[in-house]
Amino acid sequence: MKMVQRLREHITAALKSAYPELPLDVDGEKPQSAYFRLELISAVYDRQREGRYMAVYKFGIRYEQGGLLDSEELADGLCEALAVQSHADPAFRVMRQAWEAGKDGSGPVFTVDYMLYLQKQEQGQGQTDAVLMGQIMEGAYVK
Repeated sequence: MKMVQRLREHITAALKSAYPELPLDVDGEKPQSAYFRLELISAVYDRQREGRYMAVYKFGIRYEQGGLLDSEELADGLCEALAVQSHADPAFRVMRQAWEAGKDGSGPVFTVDYMLYLQKQEQGQGQTDAVLMGQIMEGAYVK
């Protein structure tokens, strides 16, 4: 399974378990009440020591059509829900989490950065294949 898809499912499972009453907008059909919208913000890779590579995926969980005070409380709940979900799938490590008030007519956003170490693929005679951005993004759309 592709990494971006796995992370989306990981976050979706956390949202559904912590907030089953709030729908998740996945197809652009906006509910009439408060809802979450999940978006991949960025995917980057960084070369670590000794030729190791690390991918960092930044996702935004936007809280649309809800109150600002509600979103502050949701941010605390999201931290906890993602931590619980991370114990279920230890492949992903949360690096950073942040909450930002909405602007330009959009709702507040909770961002979470996931870190994942990448395996190098060995080529013949000890040369390694470079990690390409396409391998990290896996065809995902970045907003």
